[in-house]
Amino acid sequence: MVATLTAERRTPSSHTALGAHHIDAVTDEQADAIHHACPRLEMVRSLTDAIVAQAAKDPRNAPRYSIPGEFLRERGEFGQTRLEYACRSSR
Repeated sequence: MVATLTAERRTPSSHTALGAHHIDAVTDEQADAIHHACPRLEMVRSLTDAIVAQAAKDPRNAPRYSIPGEFLRERGEFGQTRLEYACRSSR
C-alpha cells in the first residue's frame, strides 16, 4: 500500500513499474501486437555482436568465464549465445 501511494505522486513510469507484474497476463495475440508496434530491433544480437567483436580482437579481452569470453566461446561452438537463444525463444 505504501509503495502504491508513493508511486501515485511520481511519474507515469512509476505506475508502469508497479504494474509490470501483470505483463505475464497478456495473450499471445496481445504480445504479437505489442512487439509489432514496439519491435526490439535486434537489440540483444547487436549488443552481443559488439561484445564478441571486441573479445575476438585479443585473448586478453575475453578471459574464460567472463561475459565476453563466454559469448565468444558460445558463438564459436553454437553459432549463438545462450542469451540470444533465450531472447529469441521468449515473447
